[in-house]
Amino acid sequence: MAEKEFLDFCSFLSGVSLASVPQSVVDHAKLVLLDTLGVVIAGSQNAEVDKIAKHLCLIGNRDRSATWPGRQERFNPLDAALVSGISGSSLEYEEGNSRAMGHPAIQLIPGLMAACESENLTGERVLRGLIAGYEAGSRVSRASSIRKGLHPTGTWGVVGCALAVACASGKKPQDLVQILNIASSFALSPYVKNSFVGKNVAATFAGVTNYLGLLANLFFDSGIRADESSFKMTFSRFVSDDFEPDLLYDNLGKEYAIAENYFKPYPTCRFTHPSLDALKAILEREQVNPEDVARVKVWSFRAAVHTSSSPPSNAEAMRFSTPYLVAVMLVYGNINLGIMNFPAASSGVSIGNHLNRPKGRGIKPLSASGGLKDELIEDHKIKDLAARVEMIHSREYERMLPRHNPARVTVQLKDGREFTHETLNCRGDPLNPLTGEEVSQKFLSLAGPVIGDKRAEQFLEKLKNLESEKHIQELTALLRPA
Repeated sequence: MAEKEFLDFCSFLSGVSLASVPQSVVDHAKLVLLDTLGVVIAGSQNAEVDKIAKHLCLIGNRDRSATWPGRQERFNPLDAALVSGISGSSLEYEEGNSRAMGHPAIQLIPGLMAACESENLTGERVLRGLIAGYEAGSRVSRASSIRKGLHPTGTWGVVGCALAVACASGKKPQDLVQILNIASSFALSPYVKNSFVGKNVAATFAGVTNYLGLLANLFFDSGIRADESSFKMTFSRFVSDDFEPDLLYDNLGKEYAIAENYFKPYPTCRFTHPSLDALKAILEREQVNPEDVARVKVWSFRAAVHTSSSPPSNAEAMRFSTPYLVAVMLVYGNINLGIMNFPAASSGVSIGNHLNRPKGRGIKPLSASGGLKDELIEDHKIKDLAARVEMIHSREYERMLPRHNPARVTVQLKDGREFTHETLNCRGDPLNPLTGEEVSQKFLSLAGPVIGDKRAEQFLEKLKNLESEKHIQELTALLRPA
């Protein structure tokens, strides 16, 4: 790939402005920011990240000008980016992008917010960085053939975060080219199996990505430089088997990756969602007693079937196990975080043009007993039901990816009756999106119990006019508990 092509790509990114982007994309970017911050806030209560935070607070008296959403303490921007990225990945509840085959927002928003807050930039700068960085990371992913066994989080995400921060700070195209090469030098090679088997090192990948993305900008500002072929070599040989540069430019400026994302209605691996949606549809129209279930058959694509190959060892692994999640839904009727406590519909606030969209089916809360906990794995009722779930690979569904995320579920009862439902586009997908109100309610339910309902609602209200915010520090202050 020629240096000129790098410059063209970076010229487009540096030129991203709210005037050049459709208003619908700007409004959707606000929802992506809202959803990601809500998940970060909820994850800030995780025991492991709490211990990490305490260790970081003991390290000297460095500049502490950045917020870790959900915590009272303030941190050095690098540390804030690190811990926010980890907490946002710890619940398997973050947004994603099927065409990018990963989770772009959580890999760049913590670093972007920490950088913008420490410099007290405007809300407009935040949005510019978010849209440009999301586009950069997603397109690098599409153009790459990430090696089998690598987790996509941590590979191209470093580039997305680094360019998001660079664009927010107003760096020139030639500067972005150099930052692209510096950031590529830090691309991780994390093992994807950690997620499937519930090893929580997987939650740290996004944290390190944000840290390195921010660090790439710091290095550039300090005079550090990288060879001009670093990006090409990294994504054509090191972490990827091939690289198609044309995909960096395909419909560039005509379509925006951030507008094609998905939001999660369940805190589980996205591959499990089509099956859960299909089962939920059955349960909404039929009276099914878990004790009467003889067998459940699930047809889906290979990745969904593969994640269910062995019984989970803990709650983290259960988030990737369709048989166990099916069993939990049969018993509880839904799946959500135990801390979920949605406000009344009347208090929900939508953002931008999403305010007038038709209401969806809603995201129903579960009591604390319905949260994904380690005890559920040893629950005999859950284990027995999970053992009756048969996963079947469908070649037809495989061919429908990534535009569709399909699954078909058949529940067979002991009395011979069968109930079947097929899902082609699961809830939250671009073809079956959550409404702005639903995303807003998800944020309030995640953030309210941590920072307080009043602060969560104030943040949500101010975010509607994010581009008008002159001092981002006034907004981030609302993300800390009173």
